[in-house]
Amino acid sequence: MQTRRGGSRIVFIFPVFGIAIKFPIIHFFEAIRQFFLRKRWRKWKYIKRYFSRPMESNFGFRGLLFGGLSSNWNEFCFYWKTKNSLLQPTYISFFGFFNIQRHGKACQLQHIDLWCQLNELTNEKVYDDSHHFANPHNFCFHDNKLQMLDYGSRRCQNVIMQYGKKIVELFNPEYYWKNEK
Repeated sequence: MQTRRGGSRIVFIFPVFGIAIKFPIIHFFEAIRQFFLRKRWRKWKYIKRYFSRPMESNFGFRGLLFGGLSSNWNEFCFYWKTKNSLLQPTYISFFGFFNIQRHGKACQLQHIDLWCQLNELTNEKVYDDSHHFANPHNFCFHDNKLQMLDYGSRRCQNVIMQYGKKIVELFNPEYYWKNEK
């Protein structure tokens, strides 16, 4: 068993069984700490901003408490809705409290090669969610096709909806960005 930890989720990988189980990280004490350590809380606009930040933000109350749950649930629903070939299948989700996904060994591409090729294939749309598309450990190869392991964010899903099929069809694992300049 292997463990990987992100900002909002922790993943337990079981290569023997061919699955990965994703659990949300609930930052309860960090949410409380951030609330009480603010010196500017006397103004209601700061309190309102803290509670109204988007779910994907790690600097707001909702994101700290429910960001991992939301990512898990979004990932599961998006896979079952689209069945996009760029996505590593998410088999089961229990309302976001855990996801079971097919295991994929992270690809060994160089960061710059992956980023430049995805940038070209999506007409620079990967800048909408560079966190997910710039990390080679967020991708794997299955049947010699590129697949994405982490796709829980809405911005990431928008790029996949527009360019997922194109990426799968045209992605070249032998791409070297210096040769393509």
